[in-house]
Amino acid sequence: MAAGPRDLVVSPAMQEELLRLADVICKAKGTILFRHGDACSGLYLIRKGRVSLALDGANCAFPPRLLGAGSVVGLPATVAGSPYSLTAQVIDDAELAFVPREAVVECLRQNPQLCFEVMDMLSGEISGTRFAIKQSGGLRPRKA
Repeated sequence: MAAGPRDLVVSPAMQEELLRLADVICKAKGTILFRHGDACSGLYLIRKGRVSLALDGANCAFPPRLLGAGSVVGLPATVAGSPYSLTAQVIDDAELAFVPREAVVECLRQNPQLCFEVMDMLSGEISGTRFAIKQSGGLRPRKA
């Protein structure tokens, strides 16, 4: 998948706030954190290791994306309260900080600066996705 701004790496202030709200967990290589279509429970901050984000099935326009320490996984679904749109799998044994959706939403309500950071990240994700679709020839003009 096209890389977004800073590959979803959050600021030190955001990391600190997420860690304050999180349960730190360890997951083994190969563990599926969530699958496309699963109900959203929250997001993961990667502390150590790597996680792959991918669409289900082969799609050359959106190849798997590898995220490492400092990145968040599951942000769009967590903010929107919608099912996860990708599948997240642990690539290397990982230490993760899991933050429930309710805690993330309340954190953003209380911290406008962090809310703007999330909006910037999500805007970058949208732009990156549109760029990848355009490069793959996936956007066709509508016929009148």
